This record gives sequence, structure tokens and C-alpha cells, in this order.
Amino acid sequence: MRELARHIARISIESKLDLDEDSYVNQFKPSLMDVVHAWCEGASFLKVCSITDIFEGSIIRCMRRLEEVLRQLVQASRNIGNTLLEEKFNEAIKTVKRDIVFAASLYL
Repeated sequence: MRELARHIARISIESKLDLDEDSYVNQFKPSLMDVVHAWCEGASFLKVCSITDIFEGSIIRCMRRLEEVLRQLVQASRNIGNTLLEEKFNEAIKTVKRDIVFAASLYL
């Protein structure tokens, strides 16, 4: 991911955009990518929490924000008429939205 970000920064600089390559690359924090990937593959919340030292609430907030972004992408895909992309985003929502992370109340 950082390699891609560095590539984008270089192209932006070549296009005469005022951008500091290192600060652009360092703004990306891929620390929760493994957590989300494990969750989407069906890992339990306990297993996901053992992957990282990030607080459980932060993990839950990340997952919920991801689901919100995916819903917005579904709507954008629908607006441009790309049904294939819309279906892919809906499938991603089904994969992410499960278990205790999306419970109406965490005080069950």
C-alpha cells in the first residue's frame, strides 16, 4: 500500500502538484488491514483482537466506518448505473457486517 501511495505521490509531483512525498505516504496507516481481512474471512472477534494491540472500541469503530463507506459506494455505483460494481460492494457489506461488531447494543 505504501508503495502505491509513493507512486501516486511521485506522479502528483511530476504533475506539478505541491506535495511532500514522505508526509503523503506516512498519512496512510495500514495497521487495521490485517484485522479487517481476518474479520472478513470469518475470524471471531476474540481472534481479531489478538492480532493487534489496538483497543476493541477502535476496531469496532473502524468496521462500522468501513461499512458506511461501502454503503456510500453502493449508492454511487447505483447512481452511475454500474450494477456489477454495486453487487460487489453489497457483497463486501455482507462479509463485513456480522456478529457483535454490528450488534445494536454492545451491552447484551
